Amino acid sequence: MATQQATVDRLLGCLAGAGPVTARKMFGEFCVYLDGKPVALVCDDRFYLKPTAAGRELLPDAEEGPPYPGAK
Repeated sequence: MATQQATVDRLLGCLAGAGPVTARKMFGEFCVYLDGKPVALVCDDRFYLKPTAAGRELLPDAEEGPPYPGAK
């Protein structure tokens, strides 16, 4: 199931306060960029934030998982 454009539009609206946030369609899904750097994926209408040490400190209880089979 591919991500719907409405999902990405809503996420970009929610993330607008973080700075210049954009998204590009890739293989039926989307990559989210903050200030031109990839920070997340949107796959099957789910938001996957790039896992980093700083992110884990801010969101210690966040559920982690691959956005698609075989993802690293």
